[in-house]
Amino acid sequence: MRKCFLLLTLALVLHGGPSYADTLHGFCWGVTPACTDNGTNTPTSTNPPNFGFTVSPGPQTGDFRIDVLVPNNEAPTPAALSFAVTGTQGGADNTLSLAGTATLFSATAWTTGQLDAYLAISAQPTNPIGAYLPSTQALDPGATGFFVYQVDLGTNQLQGNSSPLLGPLLSISPGLPQASYIVGFLNVGAAAPNWIATPNSGAIFETSRQVPEPSSVLLLGAGLTGLGYWSWRKRKR
Repeated sequence: MRKCFLLLTLALVLHGGPSYADTLHGFCWGVTPACTDNGTNTPTSTNPPNFGFTVSPGPQTGDFRIDVLVPNNEAPTPAALSFAVTGTQGGADNTLSLAGTATLFSATAWTTGQLDAYLAISAQPTNPIGAYLPSTQALDPGATGFFVYQVDLGTNQLQGNSSPLLGPLLSISPGLPQASYIVGFLNVGAAAPNWIATPNSGAIFETSRQVPEPSSVLLLGAGLTGLGYWSWRKRKR
């Protein structure tokens, strides 16, 4: 009996079990430079990023959720913030469009523990806040956690790591506050939930601030010009 137990334990260690072996991994598409896993996260300097997630092993199909983690000192009115996520479905349906809006999951920021517990699900691999917050604080020292914005994109097929461009391919608007993350969750459970999560090394990490759109820059310039003209007229009188 003891020998059988040891063999079973060794098998679980070597193979990891079905739910622990599967992971999601973020990637960027259509941009240069590409975002590459650096062992801590997957940084991108493009803001807003074009992104997607692969699953290993893949492909796998299930309910696909996107979560945006925003530093909690960057959203003074978090309920007023939202992110439009658009793109195409993966696999054979990659020509079909999908869209959703990531809205605030909770008015209480995620500041401790595991992300899956905060989201009221059970997922693997685990997402401890200590794996995310240090990189954010290196760019944004005032952050003590994250406000989480979530969108459920419904049933999608995620591809294996070798075929990311088979989709889903996603875009997000508006741009992300600097030091934000994008992570994914895929529920492949049929009879019971079986959530595959994104390890911190596969989480897309936004390293740059959003560049204002040209129209916004023009409006700002026009406003400053008008203000300057008004001040000149006032002095002239």
